[in-house]
Amino acid sequence: MDKSVFPVMFWYPPANTYANWKLAAECGFNVVPFRAHSAAEGRQVLDWLEEFGIQGMVEDWRITPKLVERPDWQETVRQVVTDYSSHPALWGYFMTDEPRFATLGRLGKLSQAVKAADPQHIAYSNLLPVPCSPQALGTIDYTSYVRAYIEAVKPQMLSYDYYTLYEGYDEPRYFQNLEIMRAEALRAGLPFMNIYLSVPHFAYRNPSPEDLRYQVYTSLAYGAKALTYFTYHTPDIENYREAVTDIYGHPTAKYPYVRQINQELRMLGPWLLSLTSTCVAHTGEVPEVYQRQVGSESFCDADGAGRALLVGEFVDEGKLPWILVVNKDRERSAWVTLRIRTQLPCIAEVARSTGKLRQIARDSGTNAVTLCEGGLEVRFWLAPADGRLMRLSDS
Repeated sequence: MDKSVFPVMFWYPPANTYANWKLAAECGFNVVPFRAHSAAEGRQVLDWLEEFGIQGMVEDWRITPKLVERPDWQETVRQVVTDYSSHPALWGYFMTDEPRFATLGRLGKLSQAVKAADPQHIAYSNLLPVPCSPQALGTIDYTSYVRAYIEAVKPQMLSYDYYTLYEGYDEPRYFQNLEIMRAEALRAGLPFMNIYLSVPHFAYRNPSPEDLRYQVYTSLAYGAKALTYFTYHTPDIENYREAVTDIYGHPTAKYPYVRQINQELRMLGPWLLSLTSTCVAHTGEVPEVYQRQVGSESFCDADGAGRALLVGEFVDEGKLPWILVVNKDRERSAWVTLRIRTQLPCIAEVARSTGKLRQIARDSGTNAVTLCEGGLEVRFWLAPADGRLMRLSDS
């Protein structure tokens, strides 16, 4: 797995045509899943993706956890790896989605065989979310389920899906799942991916641009190192409607919003990959299902002037502290004041237009930073559901 890439992915791929994959690349996705009904079809898609400068995760029809029940299963794995592993556009292999505890043994055998045959690429699988019952998970609680998966599968990345946006309300356990996944990823020394809602279906609502941004930046504040939209293409089943492209493959109204967010992630991603989460804290009311603060003691007090904020604190490989502050209000801008306890005299933000560090400034170039006793005070506006990534330093 290429650890220099911050994967921005999606679920439910379009049909394998040059035009469809070009459209996905232009939307800012840098890793895409695709289904291959033959090795020739899979290599053709990878050729297109290489032309577009992105990578692919192959869902080959031969790979399934039940494969390990066949006597020749290891030879099948070797053949799949032979078909794809040398292609420069390959990101990894899709194993399965939402495994139950009872299937982890088979999934572990399959995943480890794929990794042994091709250690350069990921053997990817995706976990169930926290609302599932112990009966559905097959374990006593969700943390036990995640740990059993790590022990059996030995993944290169943790991935799970959680769709918090229901018609008329948000499901608060969304943050509980982020909290658990953050803790288990840090414990195992693994990156984690959050898969979030972009398509209305069942009783899930149609995400607004602010809903999309909210899911992205709250995930980043908890330390996510990869993000995925559910879905990109609209499935022609049930009451699915208006994903990023419709059932015919045409861009919907979401396409430019998603492209904008993906461009921002392209600028922030290289910085985020090097950061380790140390603390996450919420302001405002917090339901009992998740904690107001997790991690070590916070070095930053945040005030949103009546707006609820989420503050992620990090440290980079050079031990410099970073802050990602998110406005959780999806309707109103926040006037943010950060009071930072630090001996470091300088703070800069990552510009989403260039990906470079720059001075934090308010309207008309007014300096947003004030030196004060014990540290820094920083004031700025933050748009609805938006986030800002900042680094502290001595110069």
